Amino acid sequence: MTSYQPLNLSQVTDFANVKKVGVIGAGVSGLQVARALRGHGYEVTVFDRAPKVGGLWQKNYDSYGVQVFKQLYEFLDFPFETVPWGQLPTGPEVQAYIEAYANHFKLLPLIRLNTSVDALRERPGKKGWIFQLGEAGEEEFDFAIVATGMYSQVPNMPEWTQKPGEFEGEIIHSSKYYASDFAKGKRVLVIGSAKSALDITISTSKVAAEPPTMLYRSPHWCTPLYIAGLIPFHYVFLSRFGQALVSWYKGPFPIDTPCIHTVLSYLMFPIVWIAFRIVELIFRIQRGHWGIYTPERDVVADFYGYGHLLDTSFISRWRKGELKGQVGEVRRLVKGGAETMTGEVIPADLIICATGFKKSYDYLPTRAKESLKIEPDGLYLYRHIVPANIRDLHIAFCGSECATGSNIATYGLHAEWISSVLDGTVALPSEEEMREQCDRTKAWKRSWMPDTSSRASLVLLYQTHYHDTLLRDMSISPSRKGCLSELFCPYMPADYNGIIKALEFLSAYGSPRRSLTLALLPVCLNGSMGRTIRPEDS
Repeated sequence: MTSYQPLNLSQVTDFANVKKVGVIGAGVSGLQVARALRGHGYEVTVFDRAPKVGGLWQKNYDSYGVQVFKQLYEFLDFPFETVPWGQLPTGPEVQAYIEAYANHFKLLPLIRLNTSVDALRERPGKKGWIFQLGEAGEEEFDFAIVATGMYSQVPNMPEWTQKPGEFEGEIIHSSKYYASDFAKGKRVLVIGSAKSALDITISTSKVAAEPPTMLYRSPHWCTPLYIAGLIPFHYVFLSRFGQALVSWYKGPFPIDTPCIHTVLSYLMFPIVWIAFRIVELIFRIQRGHWGIYTPERDVVADFYGYGHLLDTSFISRWRKGELKGQVGEVRRLVKGGAETMTGEVIPADLIICATGFKKSYDYLPTRAKESLKIEPDGLYLYRHIVPANIRDLHIAFCGSECATGSNIATYGLHAEWISSVLDGTVALPSEEEMREQCDRTKAWKRSWMPDTSSRASLVLLYQTHYHDTLLRDMSISPSRKGCLSELFCPYMPADYNGIIKALEFLSAYGSPRRSLTLALLPVCLNGSMGRTIRPEDS
């Protein structure tokens, strides 16, 4: 296992010129990276084209919300107190919580809203970027951070939507379904099977002229919030024990994994294979995965391409006949509806495409896009954060190229990691070493994960191991629980309380670029471990 590398003074100068940092996006990742950078003494400006902070949470489809329990969707040290434990926060509740975070930590002065970053242009003669800001002109920065999130770029619309033919109804992307009034009295067809498709199908079933149809190309495993109706899913999949089961089944994460896990993955595979068949049987019973609704892949592989959590409302409405689910694919639009590949016509006046988003890197100059080596299955980055040639490009991605089970916590760790890289307290390997790690990760993911456009970004069930790696990079102990809870209880955002707080403390008492930072950091962190830092403590 690769351990944390002590500060190498020769590497501190990699980003010695960085004093002014530009951030794109004022969502949960952009706000956290702004706070972290400010704590490290940098001048930071955040740009967002929207009129307020929050990213995709400020406005989205009707009935949108978080698909995990609120304790999994909290900032590291700012409790989500307005929503009870074990509840699923609604979109407006999340938006209010994000705004409260920005206000509490006085981040709004760092943010320029209603300002879009149209393009980044390399500065002539020196490292850094010129942000082209449309009517707002342009501004130079020593370093750029992309914090636009995973799900808020270009809507992905099927090709057949561009050829309406005789279809006289309306076609919209799920992100434009702002209210159930859109579907009132209409025959509705929803395309897709992920969370937005499920939410919208439920929403339209309450007002549509007839039960809406959710059409999807192939069935996928729906992970219940409570496995067997008893066990919260995160106790099975987001604990160290659960992660070990996944590692013994699909192989250990290829970076910084103890050799023992590789050995155990061979020894334990037969037992774990049986265990996951039992899990699938439970899911079949809970979610009706029989016959044509039997997924093609095993539950873990399928989760990495199409996984989503599902409460009981969708299934109960389906069984009551209030909505329909159908396996199929649209061939073309016809008068009165959509024709599937089998020739069946599904009546529809309103077609809602819950087909996700496409990544766009058009804001980058050609040289930068070529050096990033963007591939069909995504952008492979060192630690899912920086390109191997970061010393040349001076750019990082906070949360926009990484998906875990608790994204908001991951993005907080990203924010600290990036800030620590910039001030030299985390020393990066050579470009060759980083490329080699990216290539190993790529080969491993392609060996078993479904071929999707987001494969490069997926961490998901390996979240705890990934967080451990980031913490070790920052010379912070990853073991933040005690006794049996370390093994069997899931790691949640509250378990990482104190990381940003400690670094803010250090920046208040001296430059974080001094060696004092490394000397005091373990003391500050150990003092904050094991207690919840409340907002009033800040």
